[in-house]
Amino acid sequence: MGTSSFSVLCLFGFTSVFESSSDMKFLVLALCLAVVYAQEAPEVNWGKCPQLEPTAEEQRSKGEVIQACLEKNPPPAEGESLTQEQIDAHRETITTCALKTEGWFGADNKYNYERAKKEIQNKNLTPGAEILKKHDECSKEAQENFPDSNIPQVQLYQACMDFHITKICEIKITPPPQAEGAAASASA
Repeated sequence: MGTSSFSVLCLFGFTSVFESSSDMKFLVLALCLAVVYAQEAPEVNWGKCPQLEPTAEEQRSKGEVIQACLEKNPPPAEGESLTQEQIDAHRETITTCALKTEGWFGADNKYNYERAKKEIQNKNLTPGAEILKKHDECSKEAQENFPDSNIPQVQLYQACMDFHITKICEIKITPPPQAEGAAASASA
């Protein structure tokens, strides 16, 4: 399956966590989890937005946050029969832990959309105005659809932003070789 443009949500199915670029929190969490679990991450071509590429220090920091959250909330024991609901619940627990650890929720326990907007502005992206417009649209949609449910609200916001940023920035993601092999085997 060569290089393809994917919504990060569709490729990884994880929710957000990344403090230095709100618009790509989701991707970085997915990359960090890929490294933690598979020891191999997909190749990312950042297209028009190379400023979104996390530094080695940012990657290390994110990995440490995720590892700490996994230590506080270990996954079920190997060999256990797991339901999709259990997997989703654990993923949400890790996401919530990481978001809280990095200070993405205010004292009112609401997601800090203003901080996310500032993070986007601070990246000085070439298509910045277009991305900021999508931030406003995505945050409004998320807050209207899930006014009292923080995690689903953040998930919708991040999925919306990931979709638009992937498209606007023309980000291309190439899965690691073992993922490509697994996809080929599954379709055979």
